[in-house]
Amino acid sequence: MEQQHTIGKAVSITGVGLHTGNRSTLTFLPAPPNSGIVFRRVDLPNRPEVKADIDNVVDISRGTTIQKGEARVHTTEHVLAAIAGLMIDNVMIELDANEPPVIDGSAMPFVQTLKAAGFVEQDSPRDYLIIEKPIAYSDEKRGIDIIAFPSDEFRITFLVDY
Repeated sequence: MEQQHTIGKAVSITGVGLHTGNRSTLTFLPAPPNSGIVFRRVDLPNRPEVKADIDNVVDISRGTTIQKGEARVHTTEHVLAAIAGLMIDNVMIELDANEPPVIDGSAMPFVQTLKAAGFVEQDSPRDYLIIEKPIAYSDEKRGIDIIAFPSDEFRITFLVDY
């Protein structure tokens, strides 16, 4: 079984948010095993945190917005895509505004920034989700349908209908 990973050092990236237009600096920090991916709003009192978790998704109208209490983070998908693609399990993401910078509109600037931090193997096994039978989720109120099927290869088909 593979071990979990975090990054080797703090690294930052600065720019303007796509939807809010707010200037922001996002700083990736190493995080302990089993902590997951957590955003910390350093611009708010008490530096509240919101974990990147489906239960914290509050809006998907023009991007993925997560929130816990007063900590809201807009347009998280490019940051999270970079983290997932690099197979980073644990990272703290400090943000000094309510939206990460868009940079060039892709995940690549975040990938490059994270690569500059280096990667550290941690002393805890990586936990994998294995889908053994079809799983379906539907939320009529929010217009969401998700279906996952077992597969021997990684495959995603995604449809967004605005």
